[in-house]
Parts: sequence; structure tokens; C-alpha cells
Amino acid sequence: MELVLNDIRRWKLWFPFFQVLIAAVSLYDCWLTLRFREVMLETEQNPVGLWLIEVAAGEVWLFLQFKAAGTLMVLLLLFWMFLRNLKFTFTVSGSIASGQTALLVYLTAA
Repeated sequence: MELVLNDIRRWKLWFPFFQVLIAAVSLYDCWLTLRFREVMLETEQNPVGLWLIEVAAGEVWLFLQFKAAGTLMVLLLLFWMFLRNLKFTFTVSGSIASGQTALLVYLTAA
């Protein structure tokens, strides 16, 4: 029983790290979007993002608003799951953090 309790405590320690990682990579992605806003129409690979930039006449403000809203929704949903002690919270938050890590590598290497 003690081993199970230690495992639960351990994953709860990882959760804040996952939250910060997800938010930090999202902020970095938004910063890159602002930094290279002049070429976003040519370089954006997300079709929905490209459509949002086209709708805003080549400006990135609408795209950034949707990015921020999406990140905020994910972080709030994960926090809600954490507060509810759902069993799969660690798996979901760890998977999203892994995806964000892959995005960070891609953004840095590209």
C-alpha cells in the first residue's frame, strides 16, 4: 500500500512541471510567430493557422488569440483533472508535455 501511495505522490510532483513546460513552449511558439510575422503566410504549416492569418489579412493577431485560447483551455482542463484526482491525468498531461517537447525541438531545429 505504501508503494502505491508513493507512486501517487510522485506523479503529483510531475504535474506542475508538465504545466510549466506546456505553457513555456506555447509562449515560445507565440514569440516566434510574432518575431517572424512577415513571413508567416509562407511558412505556417498548420492549415487552420494559415486560414486564420488569411482571414486577418496577413496579420497574426487572430492566430495568436486562438493559440492563447487553446493553450489556456488545455491548461485549465488539465488542472481540473488534477483537482478531481482522475487516474489518467498523469498520462494525458505527460503526453501533451511530450508533444510540446517535440514541437520545441522542431521549432528550434527548423
